[in-house]
Amino acid sequence: MKANDENLLRRSSLFQFLPDEHFEQLRPLLQEESYEFGDLLVRQGEPADAFYILLSGRARVVKADQNGNEIVLATLKPGDSFGEAALSEGDLRTATVRCSTAVEALRLDRADFLQLAEETPELKHHIEMTARHRALHGFLYEFSNFGRLPVPALRSLVEKLRPLEVAKGESIIRQGDPPGAMFILEKGRARAFHSDNGTQQNLAFYRDGDFFGELSILNGSPRAASVEAFSDCRLLALEPDTVRDLKRRYPEFENLLEERLAQYQAKTEARVPLDFTTEMLPAEVAAHDKLGIDKKAAPAKEGTEDPFADESGLFRKGKKRIRKIEHIEQIDEMDCGAASLGMICRHFGRKVSLARIRQLCHTSTDGTSLKAICRAATELGLAARALKVSLRNLPLLPLPAIVHWEGNHWMVLYDVAETYVKVADPARGLRKIPRKEFEQSWSGYAALFDYTTAFENAPESKPGLAWIIPFMLKFRTIFLQVMLLAVAITFLELLFPIFTEMVVDKVIVEKDVSLLKTILLGMGAVLFFVQASSLAQEYLLSFAAVRLDTAILDFLSRQMLSLPMSYFTSRRTGDIQRRLDGARQVREFAVHHGIGALLALVQLIGALSLMALYSPTLMFAFLATTPLYGGLMYFSQKVLRPLFADVEESQGKYSSHQIDAIKGIEAVKAASAENVFRDMMLNEFLSVSRKIFRSSFIVMTYDSVLQTIGMLSTAIFLWVGANQVMAGNLSIGGFVAFSSLTAMAYGGILRTLGVWDNMQFATVLLNRLNDIFEQEPEQGRDRSRLAPVHSLEGRIELRGVSFKYGGPEAPNILQDIKLDIAPGRMVAFVGRSGCGKTTLIKLIAGLLEPTEGTILFDHTDLKTLNYRDVRRHIGMVLQENHIFNESIARNVAFGDAEPDLDRVLAAAQTAAAHDFIMRLPMGYETKIGESGLSLSGGQKQRIAIARAIYNNPPVLIFDEATSALDTESERAIQDNLGRLTAGRTTIVIAHRLSTIREADSIVVLERGMVAEVGNHDQLMAQRGLYFYLSSQQLGI
Repeated sequence: MKANDENLLRRSSLFQFLPDEHFEQLRPLLQEESYEFGDLLVRQGEPADAFYILLSGRARVVKADQNGNEIVLATLKPGDSFGEAALSEGDLRTATVRCSTAVEALRLDRADFLQLAEETPELKHHIEMTARHRALHGFLYEFSNFGRLPVPALRSLVEKLRPLEVAKGESIIRQGDPPGAMFILEKGRARAFHSDNGTQQNLAFYRDGDFFGELSILNGSPRAASVEAFSDCRLLALEPDTVRDLKRRYPEFENLLEERLAQYQAKTEARVPLDFTTEMLPAEVAAHDKLGIDKKAAPAKEGTEDPFADESGLFRKGKKRIRKIEHIEQIDEMDCGAASLGMICRHFGRKVSLARIRQLCHTSTDGTSLKAICRAATELGLAARALKVSLRNLPLLPLPAIVHWEGNHWMVLYDVAETYVKVADPARGLRKIPRKEFEQSWSGYAALFDYTTAFENAPESKPGLAWIIPFMLKFRTIFLQVMLLAVAITFLELLFPIFTEMVVDKVIVEKDVSLLKTILLGMGAVLFFVQASSLAQEYLLSFAAVRLDTAILDFLSRQMLSLPMSYFTSRRTGDIQRRLDGARQVREFAVHHGIGALLALVQLIGALSLMALYSPTLMFAFLATTPLYGGLMYFSQKVLRPLFADVEESQGKYSSHQIDAIKGIEAVKAASAENVFRDMMLNEFLSVSRKIFRSSFIVMTYDSVLQTIGMLSTAIFLWVGANQVMAGNLSIGGFVAFSSLTAMAYGGILRTLGVWDNMQFATVLLNRLNDIFEQEPEQGRDRSRLAPVHSLEGRIELRGVSFKYGGPEAPNILQDIKLDIAPGRMVAFVGRSGCGKTTLIKLIAGLLEPTEGTILFDHTDLKTLNYRDVRRHIGMVLQENHIFNESIARNVAFGDAEPDLDRVLAAAQTAAAHDFIMRLPMGYETKIGESGLSLSGGQKQRIAIARAIYNNPPVLIFDEATSALDTESERAIQDNLGRLTAGRTTIVIAHRLSTIREADSIVVLERGMVAEVGNHDQLMAQRGLYFYLSSQQLGI
């Protein structure tokens, strides 16, 4: 050890307590170590293994907060030490130490350090005090405004703090007490409130790092408010004399207190934060703040008839009870909030489409928030108010209201009685629930609604079958021919009962053999024409069905592909797949079941007409069970349709899991998680199978009841018919013929009821398809206002661009981005993961639309251009690139009906893909994708790069385009892209320094905002965030 190093060691605050003999023992235990710029000496979260003293150089102490952002706690210089606190407490490192320059340090291993501390009580005491001070220093720096103070002021503050613990519910400060200590809340939650005539007004809510109590010290006045502990609190007290001394000695401390003093508004009531609402209930204002409603809801006025009414007279409880409300089934699991608001809209007289409501609510795969429901209702023209209601106010609630059920579901409450409530559940239909059960499962949150004149302008939805009618009309000639054939078939079939009567009354009674032969010839001729007509009918229907399938699939694909990206990101893959599968089932219902219903109706009308000619009495006897059939149809609509909807939703969810299993099979096997994944799939299937079993059982019960009614109808007919024959009003032949007619009529009834049942399932599918058709296409339905894009120079300008996923309450992903990208320039976006780089390039490509600001291409607003035309002039490589089930040539030329092989070859060579493609068995004609040859990640990425440059676009966007490539392939691509990007605007996202250092401009993003702009040398010279990211080797 050098003499200078020994002097540095002796001056260390930690080892100044060591006697000489211990210091001599210490010297051989110390190990000299060297570190380069950017190296980590210790890492936050790792076990403490040694104590360190800096001999030369500088290092920064940084700590990651809850969001992963690093906070600089201190800068270490020669003579500073660290690591003793974690060693003495046997804990993990609480911070990271990173070299700001080249560093030389002395290291003392854990065991040697602990033994030395045990042998020297003064050293042990100093370690404990130092650990406490550093912990307080880190806490104040991370959680409170005191972190802004200079180090000497902060050190003086820490030395004067006195720890104090207060139990939950106890008072920390009482209103009216004389001036006392100022407090910093180290751990826990507290509430400040002002009492006046028995009422309390919330003034502030405190969490870790907040301070309070300084007002009375600064003003010399009694305590103006009380502060109580909302949980067990650990406090740090600072006595009045100390506060005044620090204020005198340090101007920064004085400025901090003056800023705080200027913020006080004693007469302004504080909004209740989300994490305080549980203790604050049943105060309704708490729910208001928790849900973030823009207009504060007034608390209920106890003892009045309308405790929820506001000053304008809205939200008054109606005089009449609501007996029934029109039910809307949710399409997907997350649609319960949108479906509930749809029922509210129908109650007030407007049939707003579920797709429109979902769009206004910003429904995602996580569902819909109560705040979003209220905001959507307001945009539609309804008055809306969200609040939390105590159970005693439930009978006074203005209905209908949307209520929160079991913590994860929305439904409409429309009637409250003494022992039960009535709700419209989007998932299960209209329900009557015992009031006690409802109160146990209701979270207390509700949304109230009232009518305003603005609601008259709310857009209404179109009928569910409106989209399919134009397709059906194209084949109206065929359907007319089918109907004429149906009438002919029915007429011919009605001859068989007449033949039967003639055989019984004429042939058998009179023994007329020649008549029998004539009847048999007639029956054969009729049978031939019936079969021929039926075959022609089936041929015409099959002909129409095939062409309808083609037209509907084309229409559905066109509609779906025209939807914005937000539609696909807010829905599960399985749900979208079920919608596509449902289109063919709807066509099958419309063609076969729909036409079948008309044929059955013709058959039923013909049979009943002939029955009336034989015996009106018998006909009415047969029709005596008709009301029972009507009851079955009502049962089918009210019970079977919700069952089918529930099963369809569950199968969509299960399909998503199946797709997930197939796509993620490699990860499942790599983690050896087959058994766990199988159990998860089995549990999901059991949930679906239970619903299928329940629906199948009810359907079988329905069929059994239908057969019973048929047998009852037959029994009534036999009894009345027999009496008619015995009374001489009907011949035996007529009775037998009438029996044949009843069989025909009964068959028509069964077919009609079968169609009715199928219609319940088809209605569910139609609702799911309407979600596609009613969704607003990307850039709207009227595209005539959009300018075509024949060419681009490549100039891109961003003017105050901001973006957020979800509704207005969601946080900004990007905020106030202002950039000018000149044509032919290469611009790189860099920053930490999650800073918004990928979102920004999706905005530029028109895949997403800014929530604020404007994007310009060649001085033209992107929103006025046709997005599809713009994207044809942009070559884009995303982080995850899809390989289609086609040949390599068609994958590269994807978007062209026929690949241009010369351009395919040139693009592949530029993307360094030509060599590996030529090694494949069929070269560029090799089929790849799910049913073809499997490619590596790097090979897929090179195919994607070739696809991006195939059309020779003026704008190139690469999002981690070379991340999966080996060094040689990346170098080849870089060399080729250097020539290709000349004269083209290129935007690059990459973590490798080799990829971006040659960029004309580098844009550094931090938390969704532009932090730095410049080239590589300029940004490194600034020694800012780019310099920091480079030094940490986070890929650049």
